[in-house]
Amino acid sequence: MEKESAYLRFCCFLTGLSYPLTRISSEQSAKNAKKYMGALLIIMLVWFFIGYCFATRYLHMGIAGGVVGGMLMSFIILQIERIIILSHHISMGGKVFRIILGLVMAILGAMIMDQFTFQDDINKQKKLGLESQVKEAIKEREREIRFQLSEVDTVLFQANARLLAVSEELRKTPVIVSKRPKTTTERDSMNRIKTTVTSIETVVSENPLQGDFDFLKKQIDDFNTKKNKLTDSLVELEEKTRIELAQLTGFLDELILLKEVIASNWVGMFVYALFLFFFLSLELFILIMKLSDKESDYDKLVDHQMDVRIQMLQRLKA
Repeated sequence: MEKESAYLRFCCFLTGLSYPLTRISSEQSAKNAKKYMGALLIIMLVWFFIGYCFATRYLHMGIAGGVVGGMLMSFIILQIERIIILSHHISMGGKVFRIILGLVMAILGAMIMDQFTFQDDINKQKKLGLESQVKEAIKEREREIRFQLSEVDTVLFQANARLLAVSEELRKTPVIVSKRPKTTTERDSMNRIKTTVTSIETVVSENPLQGDFDFLKKQIDDFNTKKNKLTDSLVELEEKTRIELAQLTGFLDELILLKEVIASNWVGMFVYALFLFFFLSLELFILIMKLSDKESDYDKLVDHQMDVRIQMLQRLKA
């Protein structure tokens, strides 16, 4: 009996019903409280999962942030459903508004659940379009690097042409042979010129173009190194951008990919329709139960208390 009382107290706490009134009401009122509590728990658990997944995947809030997001979503759902449960007479405007709200939440829930259900298909679609996204993302930087590569190629072409010409010239004339007169003077012991002999000396010297050849080779090596660095930076830029784009998880991007996956075959559309119908039914579950239930003695007790209170106020006013 004590366990039953604690369970009923928890049901009333969750649904917002008055425990003292429910306790003195009939068994049917207690069953209604338990029934609403069961429906509330189902809806809250489903939306806790959705809130957790959304916070961790798209808001990147980690496990703790996901739990907070799930609890916040469950609290919002609890308050919305409590309004329905505690409403004694629901007007037509209230019914229409709750149906519209349920439809909106069902669409959101179905979209988020489908993004997890079709995750592998979305990743496959994302990989197919990754190359075009990479090209678009690095377009400006790639243009700049390719312009620098073009300039380096132009300089290398000119330097190689000049090196070829110098090399050909060096092949023809590796050294320069020149002749110059050389005079040798012989003196006696008194330092007087005794004899003077003039001869022709052959001098072999390095071709001055050898210096140009060495300079051009060093210049070509430097520009080849620069070209290799620019090529490597272009490859690294593509790889880095590809990894970054592959790791990014955008909600709208995945929605677009989800639309493409669902629209590509009737099976995807059928699964999405099932999720949408499931969430719409879940959202309208308590509303339909509330409308289909007959007025219980709990409701009559609430009406009676309100009537008694109004009569008391009228007497005080008189």
